[in-house]
Amino acid sequence: MTEINKNKCEVPSGQQRILITGVSGLMGRILFNYLTEKYPTKYQVFGIDQHLNISTRYQSINIDNIKIKSISSISTDKFFQCDITDRTKLHQIIQEQKIEIIIHLAALLENYTDIDKISHVNIDGTKNIFEAAGIHRIIYASSVMTVFGYITQEPYLSIFHDTFDDATMLESLQKITIKDYPPLADIQSPGCTAYSQSKIIGEQMATDIVKNSSKSIICARFGSINIDDQPGKTWLRHVWCSYRDLCSFIDKALEAPQYISGIYFIMSNNYRLWVDLDDAKQDLGFVPQDGAEKL
Repeated sequence: MTEINKNKCEVPSGQQRILITGVSGLMGRILFNYLTEKYPTKYQVFGIDQHLNISTRYQSINIDNIKIKSISSISTDKFFQCDITDRTKLHQIIQEQKIEIIIHLAALLENYTDIDKISHVNIDGTKNIFEAAGIHRIIYASSVMTVFGYITQEPYLSIFHDTFDDATMLESLQKITIKDYPPLADIQSPGCTAYSQSKIIGEQMATDIVKNSSKSIICARFGSINIDDQPGKTWLRHVWCSYRDLCSFIDKALEAPQYISGIYFIMSNNYRLWVDLDDAKQDLGFVPQDGAEKL
């Protein structure tokens, strides 16, 4: 859903400088490697995180997974160690490196045990990113979990429990849209609630900033992205997002006209997909190429 910026700012010519926050996470590493390898002359890509190595979250749950070993490392001259809640250091890095675009992925996830810290990092840290000077576009990783509260209601509850009757319910499935369905936080656990609420607040901050500045902020409600790049067999397969579709969206978001801002569902074209992707297609030209099929 497009928000129009009245105060347009001129996009710098030549090679653009991109900063990826949370670059040691799975999505961060995928996108760093993708942009660096595909666009060596178009973009200068830098990464920021609290540590250089791939996230311990993915190391611990995939210790024997060869795909962890295949994720390329980041050269130290492209990496900055910084906590996004350290506003002074963060803004200094952005200024010194003349960053123009930020892909903001850094966040504490729902499995983090300190609920208060999830809110602190995901809200205060995001505020620091949004308020950085000299940035003309931010791509903000929100989450489909901002609407997981709806899985307590039909027909989404039936999809969650795999009792959904395709023969009688699929044709009439009302997909959740940005316009008609306000965010509804996940209530599956305290961590899920804190995480999804932090993303809802992030989207609202983005909307407020867009109204009062020249920045473009594209909020992406990403679906489920995993180390195997496969939809799996749990109910999350219905909101799966492939690496190819993730990277395709990033291409579209980076190339979008400066006046484009908004909130979009971003995932693959999955069987029983219960959220609507039409806004992303209309505004950004994003059309997913992959999709989880019927089991």
